[in-house]
Amino acid sequence: MTDTQPTDLRAAARELHDAGLCVLPIKADGTKKPAVSWMDYKVERTTPEQHDGWFGGDRPRGIAVVYGAVSSNVELIEFEGLAIREGLLDEATEIMEAAGPQIADAWHTILNGWVTESPSGGRHYRVRVEGGDVPGNTKLASRLAREDEYTEADRQRLRERPNARIVRVLIETRGEGGYGLVEPSGGTVHATGRPYVRLAGGPGTIPVLDADTMAAIRDHCRMLDQLPQPEAPRTAPRPAPPRADGSLRPGDDFEARADWADILGGVFRPLNTRGSETYWGWADGVGGVKATTGRDEHDRLFVFATGSEFQSEVPYSKFGAYALLNHGGDHKAAARELARQGYGSRRLAAVGAPSPAPAPAPEQPDADETPVDEAQEEQEDEGGREGLDYAATFDLPATVRTPYDYRVTGRGVEVLGTSGENWTRVTFAPLVITATFEDPEGDQYVELSWIDRSLAGRARRISRIVSRETAKRGRKLIETLGSAGLPAVEGDARAVEKWLAEFEAANVGRIPSEQLARWLGWQDDGTFVSSPEDGIKVDTPFEEQRGPARAHARKGTLDGWRDTVAQLEGFPVPRVAVAAALAAPLLKPLGLNSFTLDISSRSTKGKTTALQVALSVWADPSEHASAMSNWRTTLYAIEKRLNLVRGLVTVFDETMAVTDDTLIDEVLYQLPMNHGKARSGGAFGNMLPWETILLSSGERPALSFTTSQGAAARILGTTIAPFGDGGGPVAAAAREGVLANHGHAGPEFIQYILSGLAQPNGREALKQRHRTLVEEFRGGGDMTNRRAPMVAVLALAETLACGRGLLPYEPLPFDVWRGLFTAHNPTDNRPDMALDVLREYVAGHAHELFTATRKAMNEKPPYTGWLGVLGTDKETGAAEVALLPERVRKILAEADYSLDAVVGSWIDAGYLKTLKSQRPAHLVPRRFDGARAKCLAFTPEGMPFGDQDEAA
Repeated sequence: MTDTQPTDLRAAARELHDAGLCVLPIKADGTKKPAVSWMDYKVERTTPEQHDGWFGGDRPRGIAVVYGAVSSNVELIEFEGLAIREGLLDEATEIMEAAGPQIADAWHTILNGWVTESPSGGRHYRVRVEGGDVPGNTKLASRLAREDEYTEADRQRLRERPNARIVRVLIETRGEGGYGLVEPSGGTVHATGRPYVRLAGGPGTIPVLDADTMAAIRDHCRMLDQLPQPEAPRTAPRPAPPRADGSLRPGDDFEARADWADILGGVFRPLNTRGSETYWGWADGVGGVKATTGRDEHDRLFVFATGSEFQSEVPYSKFGAYALLNHGGDHKAAARELARQGYGSRRLAAVGAPSPAPAPAPEQPDADETPVDEAQEEQEDEGGREGLDYAATFDLPATVRTPYDYRVTGRGVEVLGTSGENWTRVTFAPLVITATFEDPEGDQYVELSWIDRSLAGRARRISRIVSRETAKRGRKLIETLGSAGLPAVEGDARAVEKWLAEFEAANVGRIPSEQLARWLGWQDDGTFVSSPEDGIKVDTPFEEQRGPARAHARKGTLDGWRDTVAQLEGFPVPRVAVAAALAAPLLKPLGLNSFTLDISSRSTKGKTTALQVALSVWADPSEHASAMSNWRTTLYAIEKRLNLVRGLVTVFDETMAVTDDTLIDEVLYQLPMNHGKARSGGAFGNMLPWETILLSSGERPALSFTTSQGAAARILGTTIAPFGDGGGPVAAAAREGVLANHGHAGPEFIQYILSGLAQPNGREALKQRHRTLVEEFRGGGDMTNRRAPMVAVLALAETLACGRGLLPYEPLPFDVWRGLFTAHNPTDNRPDMALDVLREYVAGHAHELFTATRKAMNEKPPYTGWLGVLGTDKETGAAEVALLPERVRKILAEADYSLDAVVGSWIDAGYLKTLKSQRPAHLVPRRFDGARAKCLAFTPEGMPFGDQDEAA
């Protein structure tokens, strides 16, 4: 039975809330993102009052449910549209029915519960889990994408990383901390424009299952996973070349002749077979499906349960399974026993028997050993045991040597077997330690280097730095560097970690040892790293930080840069940006927190250029370099970018590019704390630290993105166009100049600061100069006093740089600093920020303004009704925008502004027209669409709206 699907979002929210679910509003822009900041709603259920505010208006939105504990332990199982089209739902049902009555009954209960069809044709099933926690979002089944399914983004990723896997998810869950859209969401909520449709049941018919049964349901869904699995250590032999005489090894013969039923007897019993795939259950008949065989051309065994000798979710060959069950995983013993039973086509040589000369191809009982052609290897070795020129290949000292019992050739690293006859491959290409490092905290790292031939066979050296802890744990090492092309597999993890330890021990004092920096700027030992070119190795903890770190480089000359910035003498705003770049390293010795300098204006008069000039103090400011960032990103990516620096400036351009306004709000709030949000992910994933001055620009002030009343005290902002009305040529020349000359001023300035700090009482003298300036910039207001330390550090940096001769002009007068920041500031003005919100809304909804043209064309009102009227001022002939006050009130309320709180300031500023005959005077009657209504009539200064705007 299907419950009636609500068509009204408010009614849908009420139905979901009554079922104990936490409800969220969703943006109607195709992104499926929440329309509000929702972190708190992972633990606290939303209320009907909130629902009325979110869904009671005429603004198009979608609706979603937050899953997990906040929704009474409800979990979602989603079969993607691709999975439905490929028949995986039917396959899942067959697997569940083969698992026994308990799993089968539970599965059919799910299928007949609350079921939704997604716009892509997928199916959403919900379950309430009892007696255990709901796990987080989990991918249960996926497959590799076919080439004809590649999107342009997929193709670009392959161009950048040819070895990347393009994956299509088939089955996944939404659990603790996740959310999913529900009916009646439709229209522009989903990128396809199609709606979510209820197929069965409803929120009141969600089935209840115990945690163990639900875990079994997830495990059975995992059986449909089609991603290629890596071989587990010692579960299957590496492919070995055929013997020269054509004979079979015992393991190869066993692989071809043995039957899985004979191997697994006593552990598993076959349940049923579909095509080439057989499903197995426990031999005692308890439970459902526990393993499969025949799911790929290699006919491997995959075990899903954890109650046997086998590791779950890893593939086993027949030989590997036989060795594990009968010989405790000893492949040599297994091969000898199979030879005794008659497997293989050659008698196994007796242990210790002398080998005739010339020696036959060596016996290979061990599944992990690969025979090597000795004659060919000697040619590659060029006649020596070492075989590789470490100095020519890896720039190592000529004294570096290969440890005893190893050899390194162009084909990789090999170790001599215990018999002294066979060589076993450890890596598939040369792999060595080329340097060791210690950071200022005393943590140790090693640089691993190897030869890679993945690009058309062309040899290239790849180097990566890892912690010494990682280098000593083979599996973790291979997991960490596998995507970088480390020439080793997980099955050889122990052999790899032993090789690296032996190589380093044999070359103590020969392998270079260097200092390592994990970030730019102040180090824990008091040194300062301005650039990777400073002679100190810089290895960032995140791959995304490598590009920005490399962009901190030098080009041109200091004199060339100085000649460029000399043109800024008459332009205070770009000078302030340069001062901020120089002030960033002063934060630490002065004990100041990070803060933001925001340059905003609605004109295009050099905001980006001002940021580029500032960034050129330390780095390459060009668009193709990575030091210049954009607000169109994620919070975690921003935190990683900030985490790169401890005393250098950070630049984020164009606030209007942000996809979620709450992101800027989060950054402005978190920045002065000098660390990111607490989150899981290890030492480098939790509360990422930084020390920086953030330079931001955009058409909207950064403060307009936050509702925090204390934010203004943490931000210095100006709305003055950086290069004014006639500064275009200067801006163009400045941009060209810093693109050709950058990266010199900052390192020169920090050397000056370090020399001063090294003097007796040098730090205290610097602080005293700062305190003097703080008193200079204090004023009568609380905001001015709270901003004074930030203004003072900018002024101090400019004064020091001018005195050093780095800046070829005189410091800005104190009155200029006061005028920019310490007195009343336009970015503090919430009425102006509220008006910015309204202007932006009107610009994006001009089609909702009634005009004479629309009247002549008999256009019908939009679905939400008219926003107002666009007419002509009778006195000036300019365009006049008049808006209905209730629509304005709602628009502002959604941005956390109150119309009543700002309308008086709008009147005082001349943004609204008034009529003395009206009560109140600012509500002016206007006629449109055959009706007369009182409106907020804006002056051209308050709401500029020319013919071109109307056409757009």
